Amino acid sequence: MSLNLNLIPPYINGHFHPTNKSERIFTVNNPANPSDILATAGWSKELVDPVLQGMRTAQKKFRMTSLEDRLGYIKKLIGFLKENAEEIKSNMMLELARSRVAVEEEWGLCEKLFFSLPEFCKQALSVKRDEEGWEWQYAPLGLVLVSSNIALPVYTLLCSVLPSLAAGNAVCMRPSSHCLLSGSLLASGFHQASFPPGVVQIVYGDFEVFRRLVLTHQFDTILYTGGEESLEQIRRDTSTQQNARLVLCGGGKNAAYVTESANINAAISNIIYGACLDAGQRLESTNLAFIDDKIFSEFQDKFVTAIKAMPIGAREDLSKPDVHVMEPLCSSNSWERFLRFQGIAARESDETLRWGKPIDNPGNGYFVSPGVHLMKPEKVLKSIYASNAFFGPDICLIPIQNREDMISILDDLGATRCLGVHSQFVEEVHEIRKRSGVPSILWNTSTIELNPLLPSIGRGKAGNSYITGVRFLLSTVYPQVLNLSIPFAAAESDIKKIKKTQNKSNSNNI
Repeated sequence: MSLNLNLIPPYINGHFHPTNKSERIFTVNNPANPSDILATAGWSKELVDPVLQGMRTAQKKFRMTSLEDRLGYIKKLIGFLKENAEEIKSNMMLELARSRVAVEEEWGLCEKLFFSLPEFCKQALSVKRDEEGWEWQYAPLGLVLVSSNIALPVYTLLCSVLPSLAAGNAVCMRPSSHCLLSGSLLASGFHQASFPPGVVQIVYGDFEVFRRLVLTHQFDTILYTGGEESLEQIRRDTSTQQNARLVLCGGGKNAAYVTESANINAAISNIIYGACLDAGQRLESTNLAFIDDKIFSEFQDKFVTAIKAMPIGAREDLSKPDVHVMEPLCSSNSWERFLRFQGIAARESDETLRWGKPIDNPGNGYFVSPGVHLMKPEKVLKSIYASNAFFGPDICLIPIQNREDMISILDDLGATRCLGVHSQFVEEVHEIRKRSGVPSILWNTSTIELNPLLPSIGRGKAGNSYITGVRFLLSTVYPQVLNLSIPFAAAESDIKKIKKTQNKSNSNNI
């Protein structure tokens, strides 16, 4: 079938580049109604050279501009994004059939980023001096390549791209192939902000398009967000590129821990929200729930009742502003993978409390019901289902007799990004923090709680322990040191004057 839609053009060297000879065409289909084609974009290998040559030329000039000037460009971009916020949010809802609640939550993170970014960059990139006259500051590495996926597609791109630009790098970004609508609006924003041509390049495509850019071995920093298999492929692709900084960001096997002292109803609300917002497709989505054995029976009954009552977009309005209505999965591949893991869970778990199943709907969208399974702690590490992130609304309930079991399991998994601890006592949270290797520990909230200024990392299967968020900036710079102390850094003429003064003083003393 031929497509009559106009292709969304890539943004290269300050222009929207026509792709008349596209080797591949990518389409965005509405996950709530897959026959509805929302947008198309193309890719050609002929784009690679203009992208790289433009970036090299532009970055040499851009690094010479002042931080104030670079933040000025970013300020113009932020102004455009704020002015067009409603259109951007509408496109974010449309391209992934997201709920109004999920999109507003992501935009709230963007607003926090807009507010805090300028001061953060000023502090991070300012000149540092010591008492002896030494000084140093961060300088840009050069060329940065950034990819996003469907998890917070606008926020995660801005969180990495804007600090990179503030530091003086040139950036090429590839939005998720599911997010062409929001990606094209970002391209319009960068164009309106009048960044120098070549400083910002935006191309569209899938994982193979991103790999084509990676395999040029021309980028100084590479940030990739995706699944475990694709993370491993990028590791292999860059294994011979010794000088490139590789930042990998994947989905974690994130957990909640509900103690005996917890407010059970509040904990259930937070866990369901963390597991089902954006249909459980965020990097920080909750997958495991460790429950104190003393309250497990009560928790289980209330949890299953609550999750069965959660509204789902197959029959409810996703645009409700005050109630989260669960979204569909993003694609047929994600839908099939989720259902396959439900079958694995049914075989491996001790009891299936609710089987995640497809939901019939008029548009044949990728809607599913959340899965809930019970598993004894000794089975978790041996379970394919419980130890692998598969991006979908599913919770494995695990009764435990003491927190050491939970800490040991998560440390052995080595793929947990976030742990939500539900307890009345902050001392208990501090004790877990001392003993656990989980990067982000959250008290009485969901695992998807984020703060733009706080560092975030994925470990093991969930990444390679490089910091993301605005502190990704540190992966795009290197320190330049300048010694201004005397006599070590004195000019030759200054040294001669010093020696002449010393000789005259010595003559007078004779």
